[in-house]
Amino acid sequence: MTAVLGYLIGLLIYSPFNLIIHELGHAFFIKLLGGKINKIHIGVGGPLINLKGFSFNKYFFILGYVDFDYSTVKIKNKIGDFFIIFGGVLFNIISLIIVILIFNAYNPNSFLKGYYIGFTITLIISALIPVTYPNGYDSDGKNIFKLLIGNRK
Repeated sequence: MTAVLGYLIGLLIYSPFNLIIHELGHAFFIKLLGGKINKIHIGVGGPLINLKGFSFNKYFFILGYVDFDYSTVKIKNKIGDFFIIFGGVLFNIISLIIVILIFNAYNPNSFLKGYYIGFTITLIISALIPVTYPNGYDSDGKNIFKLLIGNRK
């Protein structure tokens, strides 16, 4: 029963939380470099909830993206582009460290800590695998690869 609870919490709470953190990482660097963000999408499918600047979609526990206009980014170079692309993973790594510290300070033996670590590392690894997703968007890993070989538009 503990495993079922852990996976449910992981799927319904940790995954969307990690997606929000991930997309905020991209958004942070877009804004830092002067870009304009239209909307941050969490999940795929039709919208469930639209909040100011966010769309939480039907399948809110998988995928996400930041809708922005690259032409509005004021600082355009490979380093800036790298941080826009890698910003999601960077924010996930930082949040993973913070959440582990919180778990260790308040409840170091919680079974939920392992599920959080697992779901977060899974998101980080899946974001870095160079693929094109079914919705047509490239993963962060594929965009980094394209940036490094000079094939990113």
